[in-house]
Amino acid sequence: MKAIDTGMGAAFARAIGMLYPKEKRLFEDPYCEKLLTPFYKFFLFLMRSPKIFDFLIKLEKKSTPGKTGWLFCRFRYIDDVLKDNIAKKEIKTIVNLGAGMDCRTYYIPGVKKIRCFEVDHPSVIEKKKAKMKKILGKLPDHIVYVPIDFEKQSLDTELKKAGYNLTPKTLFILEGVTQYISKESNDCTMKYVAQAVPGSKIVFTYILKSLIEGKDLNDIAKKGMYKWMVKGFKIWIYGLDPAEIGDYLSKYNLSLIEDIGSKEMKKRYMKKVNLGLDVFEIERMALAEVKK
Repeated sequence: MKAIDTGMGAAFARAIGMLYPKEKRLFEDPYCEKLLTPFYKFFLFLMRSPKIFDFLIKLEKKSTPGKTGWLFCRFRYIDDVLKDNIAKKEIKTIVNLGAGMDCRTYYIPGVKKIRCFEVDHPSVIEKKKAKMKKILGKLPDHIVYVPIDFEKQSLDTELKKAGYNLTPKTLFILEGVTQYISKESNDCTMKYVAQAVPGSKIVFTYILKSLIEGKDLNDIAKKGMYKWMVKGFKIWIYGLDPAEIGDYLSKYNLSLIEDIGSKEMKKRYMKKVNLGLDVFEIERMALAEVKK
């Protein structure tokens, strides 16, 4: 599965979220549908029919229950972190690692005053640039695009080439990336983030280590995601243990602020909109800060 495919999958999930009435949405994304390939746009068109929408949501509930609910919460959580840091003027720069088709750095209020670096595989970067130029007419001045292969190139080297130097207080975003790259690449990423000026932060998602190892497969969602993403496509290769996350980050001079999963997400977000969606326990969200 190519990087561009996973990026489109996330954009499609955001587009599904935008099909709900405004009062039922956990996030707002004006660009997600416009970024989709014709294949995804066709399915989104079908889902505008309430009957088809309900059918497909019910189908997802049977095959991987909680996936859509988790993604909606995940999107909202990172939006909130970004909005909060901008409102409090706590960051000067955003580095979106594995940006994919994420468009937060284009529409979140106040973000255009901040220097933003979008980092991803060269094929994804070129596709994103072409699509955003078509949508906006020209590429935004505040965004710098940084093509990189995480497994083969140095994050430090490529970001330096792009004009980033670790001195401004930074928010690093690493959404839906850690499970696709090796332990060594993940460790190198954390080491790099730890070199940023104290007070810089990283918000990232991670898959449960137990799922990658094929342990505790005690529900339909875990069995399904393990079968397809770990054993089948073999593209999820790395996970972390929530019980060890604080110690893991501490090794890299990072202090854990928050680590939350399905229970917290349901309480914080899903109860507000009552979409009837469960939230699975396969992935978690962590927010950490570079120590002083």
